[in-house]
Amino acid sequence: MLTRIPKTAIEKGMFVEAVECSEALFGKRRFVLKSDADLRAIRQCPADFVVINTAAGSARAAGSPMAAGSRAGADPHAAGSMDRARAAVIMSDSVRALRQGLTGIATGGELDMKLLAPIIAEMADADPATTSLFFEVSRLKSKDETTFQHSLAVSVLMGKLGDALGLDRDTVELLVLSGMLHDVGKLSISNGILQKQGKLTVAERATIQSHPRRGHQILQKHADLPPEALEICLHHHEYLDGSGYPARLSGAEIGPLVRIATVCDVFEALTSARPYKRGWKTADALAWMFDRDQQFDRKLVLRLGACIDG
Repeated sequence: MLTRIPKTAIEKGMFVEAVECSEALFGKRRFVLKSDADLRAIRQCPADFVVINTAAGSARAAGSPMAAGSRAGADPHAAGSMDRARAAVIMSDSVRALRQGLTGIATGGELDMKLLAPIIAEMADADPATTSLFFEVSRLKSKDETTFQHSLAVSVLMGKLGDALGLDRDTVELLVLSGMLHDVGKLSISNGILQKQGKLTVAERATIQSHPRRGHQILQKHADLPPEALEICLHHHEYLDGSGYPARLSGAEIGPLVRIATVCDVFEALTSARPYKRGWKTADALAWMFDRDQQFDRKLVLRLGACIDG
């Protein structure tokens, strides 16, 4: 049975399912806590809670069980906490798989869809409440995870928005996959540029703006990928008024799936904290995008706002 307890109550002999913080800050999960070093690391990490499995390890000092069923139904707050913990576990696994998959293809390897298929199915099947939790826990970023967490968060948003627009299951899955792959070109750019806190030079900005073409070149090598995924990778920074890059497309030249990607990508970037900026509030980000209907599809901004509020 899964149980969520304060990290101060953790003891050796417990089976740790997940620690509720960024994987980079405490990366181990699904293990029996045996060492003093792991115990200290958990207590010193930023997490407030730990999810343990009382069926696989000691339950001593555990809080109230929060397994699915009558207990969760009797305690809505506990059920919500447990859902969030499970979402964190799923997201942690997803980031790990996405990192492995994207790093592989960025270094010339084959795209292993077996790594990504379970994530795609999880995101496409998720109900609105679960999808919102996925997006919430994706906020737990470290500088080493930024590209992967951003891609996964955009993937979640694209799937949710596609579903809200009434798109069929295959198209929703295509959007989820495309969100995962859209920034793969950034993996060929140094972190010194991607994470720079000061003002970018002209050359550095040009390097960053080269990532759609870099990603497109990487994805072109994989004939089994749908062409829409390559199009989204190449054009997700195009704006309706032609001010985007790399091709300065405008208006009807930008397809509906690319428009979905652009809105989700920009929203996630605005609301996400980065080494060089604080994250915006959701309402502020949506208002900023809505006021720039010359760049973003206003109908999609409104629908995304309804999804987030929902």
